[in-house]
Amino acid sequence: MHIIVELLALYLWHIHSIMPFAYGRMRGGMLCFIFNNFHSRNFVRLFLEIFLFFDYDRDSITEDVEVAMDIQHLKYFVEVVRQESFTRAAAQLFVTQPMLTRSIKQLEESLNVLLIERTSKSFHLTDAGRILYERAQEFLMQYEAIFQTMADVRSVKTGEVRLSIPGVLLDMYFPELFASFHRQYPGIDISLVEEGSKLTAASVGLGKADLGLVMLPVEEPSRFESHLLVSDVCQLVVSREHPFAQMPGVHIRELRGETILTFSETATLHDTFIQMCGEQGFAPRIAYKSLMPGFSFKMVAMQQCIALLPLPLILHGMCDKLVTVPLEPRIVWDIAIIRRRQGYHSFAAAQLFDHIRAHFAERKPLMEKAGPS
Repeated sequence: MHIIVELLALYLWHIHSIMPFAYGRMRGGMLCFIFNNFHSRNFVRLFLEIFLFFDYDRDSITEDVEVAMDIQHLKYFVEVVRQESFTRAAAQLFVTQPMLTRSIKQLEESLNVLLIERTSKSFHLTDAGRILYERAQEFLMQYEAIFQTMADVRSVKTGEVRLSIPGVLLDMYFPELFASFHRQYPGIDISLVEEGSKLTAASVGLGKADLGLVMLPVEEPSRFESHLLVSDVCQLVVSREHPFAQMPGVHIRELRGETILTFSETATLHDTFIQMCGEQGFAPRIAYKSLMPGFSFKMVAMQQCIALLPLPLILHGMCDKLVTVPLEPRIVWDIAIIRRRQGYHSFAAAQLFDHIRAHFAERKPLMEKAGPS
């Protein structure tokens, strides 16, 4: 600790001697950094003593400290509400539970309101707590956006985009798209997370991903800015020996008793299919849940099941042993790109969002030509 303080003192002496004006402007940001990264009050006190040693205005420093502490209290409060648990929030924030409890208590005292009512068995927000939670989320999002904006200004055309996407869409559409994007923006990295549509929407909504590719519909669509990329239908895939192979179309009620391969629960269309079958008075026998083309087609070719799959996926890997059959009523397969409606979008994320939209707009005539009329 003493070594750290001595290094800080030496650094501050250097700044004080050579760049007092620059130092004054960066002081507030430095204090925020200290409070965000060092949770020991003793350390902060030592740090402040160094400031005061150089005769900086005590009142101004105190104001900076109070702002930094208020922001930290808000961050802690928001995480506690998200987790609905002091224990889980403390683990997520890498702080002790007593420290987190003290922070919330100090926030309540500074606002002179009760924010959280909790017992050993329950956790409830007060009216004031609910209002603060909504406002604090917006404020912290903007607060983080300020620093991200400055980072973008310093490093134009560089950065990282977190993209959440169902794995099946990667193989179908994205190798060519990523190649063209990196030719235009070689300094932007794309961090991919493969997960189903429901998890993708959740990741984007929580800010864990910048962008997401989803099968519509998504829960709480008002949270997102979305752009439709692909709109098609789902069809049955059967072996040539199956009775459905000779039929011009199949009604969904005729799937009663069939062994079916289709979407997993992480895809929103899984719920749509279950609901449509329920409206016909039966629960479908879904023996396999996958959208991986190779596995799906092999299982159908071996007459182990029939498959209900998106038509673009079928056309992507169809073989001669299989036949597609239209299903009635139609199940629409819509793919959209989404991002949070509120909050900051980095330069890198904005460029990838626009690039994906443009890429699919250019491909749309080709996809329509490839599909059946």
